[in-house]
Amino acid sequence: MRKKILLIIFNVALFSCYAQVETENNTEKIKKAQAEINPDLEYFFSDCLVNKNCDDCIKDLVSKAKNEYQKYLIGGALYNIDSKTSYALHKSAYEKYPNELNFHLEYAIESHRIGDYKTAIKHYETYKQVNDTDYRIDVWLSECYLNIDNFSKAIEHWKEANHSKNHIGIDKAIYIIHGEVEQIKRRSELIAKTKSKDSKSAYELIFLDMNWELDWWNNNIQEYFLEKDINTIKNSFGSDSKEYIQLSAYNKIKHLSKKSSSEDSIKIALLDSKLILDNNQMPINGKVASDLLRISFINRLLDEKDFFEKRGQEMIELADIYKDEELLNIYAYLESVATGHVSEETDKKGWNEYQSEKFAISYFIGLADKNKYDNPDLRKALTDFPNSSKIHWVKLNCAKIEGKDIKVDLIEVIKKEFKTLGSDQNKYSYGLKNYFYLLENEI
Repeated sequence: MRKKILLIIFNVALFSCYAQVETENNTEKIKKAQAEINPDLEYFFSDCLVNKNCDDCIKDLVSKAKNEYQKYLIGGALYNIDSKTSYALHKSAYEKYPNELNFHLEYAIESHRIGDYKTAIKHYETYKQVNDTDYRIDVWLSECYLNIDNFSKAIEHWKEANHSKNHIGIDKAIYIIHGEVEQIKRRSELIAKTKSKDSKSAYELIFLDMNWELDWWNNNIQEYFLEKDINTIKNSFGSDSKEYIQLSAYNKIKHLSKKSSSEDSIKIALLDSKLILDNNQMPINGKVASDLLRISFINRLLDEKDFFEKRGQEMIELADIYKDEELLNIYAYLESVATGHVSEETDKKGWNEYQSEKFAISYFIGLADKNKYDNPDLRKALTDFPNSSKIHWVKLNCAKIEGKDIKVDLIEVIKKEFKTLGSDQNKYSYGLKNYFYLLENEI
């Protein structure tokens, strides 16, 4: 059961296709290598990553590769864990067997991820010659051509991907390139700090385990990580410690929240741990505090407006004490519920003091039709958050309203949107679709 849960996180993708003369598709060699390396992969996922240092596990797994096909498979297993090692393994496999079609595709994806767009295009095109029904290739080629300023080719491949038919797959294809790759390593680093009795890391560790990102749209609780890490906190801080008591309560409440009619049990757990209710203390970690407050509001254990009046200022003070953006974000949420909007003062505090993109975005949303293309604040925000498609969209929209040439800003928005899908609150690619429509009319 442990294996099944953990393997949800990872994908070792095997691509089958029909080979042409120029390339080979050695599926039998891949299957053979898979059978040979499977015991090592199973140990890596189900035991080593749970119980040992991540870097040591990676080194051990890589040492098991006896040929390039095993390197290819291990590279796939490490894709969302150690991007540098994954790249090196896929590059090595391709250089040893440059006619192997599967190696072309993985090397293309790896090159794409590090911004080597010309190399990526070369290998995507080789793969596409053989398998022209894989619309993901067109999505990836579209972004690559955009970044080498071949806009007509970028539009061509975007249209070939057929967004109206394949929009869900397109979203997932973009995540493959730009999605989360640091969670396993971050957990390993947090464990080391937790063992040295760093409270902040202990909270971050359990929040990570309980909100494990599978992709931009889904997360789950990594039960076996969680069991191990709660025990580490107990051993490091003691069973009577604030850290262990609060995080054990968070663990219990998070699980209860997924069951129906659990309001009374959640209330008892919060009261027993002396958290939040009856004016009890807030967790020192903003993410944990936010999650517990969300659960409390949903289950009507607290009222947002009442909580804002009684404890809103406390959220700002705690945010400043712990330098925690999420604690300030709690205040901003409560302020918006109580007053109908987030104040400019709150937005500027979050932006300037906490370097938070979400507060900068909220600030410009608040300006509404007062936004101007040459606004110095907008120029500063683009410098502070150079990858924000949503902030750059503000500039693009101002250019359009003010009758300026929009092409340069539109291209920049599309480049940023590919990396984040940040214009859509649900992280869907409909924004990209609209931007490409505008770009086609500008070319």
